Amino acid sequence: SLAGFLMITDGGQNSGVPLGAAAQELKEAGVPVYAVGVGDLEARDVAVEGVEVREVLLADDAVPVTVKLRTQGMKGGSGRVIFSLAGVDVAEEEVSIEEDGPRDITTLFVPKRVGEYVLEARFEADGTGEVLAENNTGRAALRVVDRRLKVLLLDQAPRWEFKYLEAMLLREQRVELSCFLFEGDREIARAPGSPYLGEFPVRAEDLFDFDLVLLGDIDPRFLTEGRLSLLGDYVSSAGGALVVIAGKRFMPSAFGRTELEQLLPVELAGRAISSSRTSSVRPLRLSLTPAGRESVMLRLGDDSGVSEALWGRPPPIYWTARVERAKPAAEVLLTRPDPASRSETTPVVALHRYGAGEVLFVGTDNFWRFRRNVGDRYHTILWGQIIQRMAGARLLTEVPRVNLKANGRRFRQGDRVRIYARLFTASWEPREDEVVQAVLAVGDNPDRRQEVTLRAIPGQPGIYRAELAAGPPGNYRLALPGDKVATLDYTVIDDNREYARAALNEPLLRDLARQTGGAYLPLAQLDELPAALTRRTARLTSFKEVDLWSSPLFFGLLILFITIEWIVRKVSELK
Repeated sequence: SLAGFLMITDGGQNSGVPLGAAAQELKEAGVPVYAVGVGDLEARDVAVEGVEVREVLLADDAVPVTVKLRTQGMKGGSGRVIFSLAGVDVAEEEVSIEEDGPRDITTLFVPKRVGEYVLEARFEADGTGEVLAENNTGRAALRVVDRRLKVLLLDQAPRWEFKYLEAMLLREQRVELSCFLFEGDREIARAPGSPYLGEFPVRAEDLFDFDLVLLGDIDPRFLTEGRLSLLGDYVSSAGGALVVIAGKRFMPSAFGRTELEQLLPVELAGRAISSSRTSSVRPLRLSLTPAGRESVMLRLGDDSGVSEALWGRPPPIYWTARVERAKPAAEVLLTRPDPASRSETTPVVALHRYGAGEVLFVGTDNFWRFRRNVGDRYHTILWGQIIQRMAGARLLTEVPRVNLKANGRRFRQGDRVRIYARLFTASWEPREDEVVQAVLAVGDNPDRRQEVTLRAIPGQPGIYRAELAAGPPGNYRLALPGDKVATLDYTVIDDNREYARAALNEPLLRDLARQTGGAYLPLAQLDELPAALTRRTARLTSFKEVDLWSSPLFFGLLILFITIEWIVRKVSELK
């Protein structure tokens, strides 16, 4: 058994078994840890641990960028995060450090030019310098495109939410809006420049080209089984985005046991509050969930704290659809109190993936009331962010009939990169090839290329898969040839985890020693280590191999056996 374990370390961990698990194993085995701390306990350092931004952005469209910082020994200090694109500074945020630890810094910037860029965020401290400057910069690859989002707005009649949503989308320069009212006048579609369609899109070629479908309060008589099946294929196969906006008459209570019920991220309760047509007399209080606080769709202010405060005092909502609960894989973003529910809340906004696409349930048609006393401000922010988030998924696919995805955007060298492709023909039928060839190139070295074979997945028409090891650090691009070249980008990072923490992690080492019954000493007190070591005894077992034929014991036993045999023969008078 082991009598003790001596560690000389700064308490930083790069890899391997977490120290908490290792401490528990050592404690159970009765092995004390004697830790000697090396490093500066008061080291000042700010590390940029990550830069989060959407992979594909629209030109001239404001986009949030979040930088994840971790500070040590910087309490009371200050500095700034500077954002640069292609070497040009595009934004700057002042940072006041009230407490050490992790924190997020978010800003908005507007990309101007179409192209592929690396967005860099660097921290510059005021006053006394840091012990480590190499970890002050983070990067993220992005692509800026210039195209309009194709949005289809469907409803039965022009209710208030429809009217304000239509007006907002018609003002949006980044949106190409098409509308259809099942009870609307068909003549309006013939007017020059009209956004209205003459009929509901009934062919896959017509419907699947939309980036987003907004589905309103529609009688099931109009949304026939064939139309619902087409909407299901649009989401599950073509990777489309569907937003279902509840209504007092039909949506979603009238769609039980239909394909739409399967599409929704919530389980239906079969009726609305009080009745299907009445609103609450008192305003309903809406609450953001933890996921809702982090969701860019529901952010009404500059940061999550301001946004949550605004959600706490918006103009009143008087009606939400009654649903039973969220489905198991759904993400609930917004709720209202419901004493009749087991969780005492009911989902109002919920999101989930359905096949290759996503479905968002908006359980109220009262968001237009956000305009009271403030005009379009919050109504436009809310719906603009919902549409940008939901329709933006299609921006990742330069070629609508080719959908390329990987199991991440950032990898370390040696990680497994899994690539999936969903491929369709011109008529939106799944491709039937057994294999498809693609080309992988390193962005900063076009001569470094390799072929990648994507193989069809049995039983899943049109879906292909490939797996490879992440190569040396750099930006990589997978290109799939065709009428139009589809691409997928990912980055292999040079991840030096020694830069993650510059200061001595003394609390961790003290805790580790305390849990295991050992002791902690700073390097300056190393001469006290012998006195701190507890006398322990350990039983050691060793084995030694000996040739039996040449041992004295064997020779003695042999002589004894012969002597006994001789005596027995003499006593028995045997010859």
